Amino acid sequence: MSLAFIIAAALAALVVFIVALVARTLSVRRAPPAGSLAPDALDGYAGAEAKLAALVRIPTVSRFDPAEEDGSTFAALLAELPRLYPLVFSRLLRTDVGDRGLLLEWPGSDHGAAPAVMMAHFDVVPAGDAAAWEHPPFSGDAADGFIHGRGTQDIKITLSACLEASERLLSRGFVPRRTIFLAFGGDEETGGVRGAAAIAAALKARGVRASFALDEGGFVARGMLSFVDRPLALVGISEKGYVDVAIEAEGAGGHASMPPRHTAAGTVARAVALSEARPFPGVLTYTLRRFLEALVPYAPFAYRFLFRNLFLTGPLVKAAFSASPTTNALVRTTAAATMLSGSDKENVLPDKARAILNVRVLPGSSVAGVMGRLGSIAREAGASASFAHLGHANDPLPESPVDHEGYRAVSAAIADAFPEAGVVPFMFTAGTDTKHYKDVAEAIYRFAPILQSNEDIARVHAANERISVDNVRRACLFYERLLSGL
Repeated sequence: MSLAFIIAAALAALVVFIVALVARTLSVRRAPPAGSLAPDALDGYAGAEAKLAALVRIPTVSRFDPAEEDGSTFAALLAELPRLYPLVFSRLLRTDVGDRGLLLEWPGSDHGAAPAVMMAHFDVVPAGDAAAWEHPPFSGDAADGFIHGRGTQDIKITLSACLEASERLLSRGFVPRRTIFLAFGGDEETGGVRGAAAIAAALKARGVRASFALDEGGFVARGMLSFVDRPLALVGISEKGYVDVAIEAEGAGGHASMPPRHTAAGTVARAVALSEARPFPGVLTYTLRRFLEALVPYAPFAYRFLFRNLFLTGPLVKAAFSASPTTNALVRTTAAATMLSGSDKENVLPDKARAILNVRVLPGSSVAGVMGRLGSIAREAGASASFAHLGHANDPLPESPVDHEGYRAVSAAIADAFPEAGVVPFMFTAGTDTKHYKDVAEAIYRFAPILQSNEDIARVHAANERISVDNVRRACLFYERLLSGL
């Protein structure tokens, strides 16, 4: 067999392989043109924004130290809800779980159907400097087509929209086929122990095993990816785990004019530098693979080729995602040094130095694995690694499937409320109350039905938080379609 024949055969095989890849790429049809809402689709929800504004005016600020909270505000909000949504609170079964949990049960007609859980939280983070706000942070002002104030985006919007949709359905005599639980916690911003965790424990004690739970998380992102031809509805099918790691070292104190070769602060600094130089390995998780595959119908050919053939292009995609902080967080566990401490005087050597690494744990990994890796790095530098806060760490939950009735129901409701958007699964990199529902729900999804730009997202947990009136009404439409579809 001649060399020329071998080369020709190899080239022919390569051509066939490339043709097969192109055919595989083209086998997924482009999405049809984006739709739009009917002009009068939101008219029936006029006034829902005033109810949200009423809730925003109640400053339910949660704090890690309960002694620093104003408990009367939480009681006031719970008292206000029945006034705003009288049918919900007169017809659904109410259970107050402690002082931070509210559970409403809407019995279904089919007792054999697994229930669904709609989640939200009614606490908010502090407003910060009120002078930085264009409108007072707890005013609930309606101006320029927006409702202004802390909690409008995070996340009293979903609480009020879910209740408004339920109110409308009840007014028409609607009875769901499956039982629906409305589960609202009041301390998500501080971990959810008094709210969501208590509610989940109560449901578990009653033997409830839901088909799925839906909480805050992704949103309809406008302009997130420049190469995609429409907004993307990001349905979170997973979220990262969480742990704060303390890197510590001890040293001899004394005057800084006669320092040892290595100070405690220097040792901690080396450990932090090593942790940054050796990032956790990149992984294309189930969630990320489903996300990229779901983008194929909305992307031009080059991206479609990359995302459709991940078995070949995976390393290239992983490298590209690693180049930006935003996308890097989607492919690996991240460890960010956020706090550093040592001596309290410029010319005094510290006898102990400390750094805090805020770690977000990729699905498929574990807190134990994180502690092992960072512990090894710290020891190499002469330091130690330990939990910064005992009991304040959680492994990532299992990734929820896209082939599930819950995901299909959420997608259908999105199609009705946001017909201009494409629906894609996503990993939520922040934390939610869903971490407490592992033993209660078969699948967990994270999605807030609001259309957001990068500018909008920058207002969350910052000054000038606001939500458009159109978004309020669209959220109501989403929940009405979702609940009626169940």
